[in-house]
Amino acid sequence: MLALVPANGRPLRLALLGAHCDDVEIGCGGVLLDLADRGALDRVDVLVATSTPAREAECRASLAGFLGTAPHAVRFGGLPDGRLPGHWDAIKTLLDAFARDTRPDVVFAPSPQDAHQDHRLLGELVRTAFRDHLVLHYEIPKWDGDLGASRPQVHWPLTEELVQRKFALLDEHYPSQRGHDWWRADTFAALSRLRGVECRSPHAEAFSCPALVLRPGSTG
Repeated sequence: MLALVPANGRPLRLALLGAHCDDVEIGCGGVLLDLADRGALDRVDVLVATSTPAREAECRASLAGFLGTAPHAVRFGGLPDGRLPGHWDAIKTLLDAFARDTRPDVVFAPSPQDAHQDHRLLGELVRTAFRDHLVLHYEIPKWDGDLGASRPQVHWPLTEELVQRKFALLDEHYPSQRGHDWWRADTFAALSRLRGVECRSPHAEAFSCPALVLRPGSTG
């Protein structure tokens, strides 16, 4: 097991990418809660590609709940939901500008194997903007049944309490999603329990990692 700590020992700086306003919290909300509880976040920058004013308000309130007192900034692309492949240039421009403005230790993004076209495009393009960063691709349960497309290699163990808090915050701040049949506590708990089995933890969030560079550290 490796500790996720910057070389200089300071708290982490994260860049979070989502195609939709709830993607980040669904994909890595447990990690965010855990790091925030530990006071391990220096700064968090978030880019959400699609949005409406109502959804933006939900997202800002949700992220404030997940991140607590950690400094963070959220920007929205305002692009149409479900249509990102038709806005390839706009997405690339958003990503490039976001990468120039941030200095993250870790980038969280959707998977390039995700069956949803918006998620997939963002996952495919993230490493064109963040070429020298650790990128972890999160997974999102959905009716497409694509969770087997990319077997995760990285697991973040979670307690049952963190998993319960994750859904409570999602449900509190995203009333627009409550009508969906998959928007249930047991949906998210089932996935995190399965990922927990894979790393011998009560629960976990899991990620795929296209490239990981290891360097020897100081022992002094």
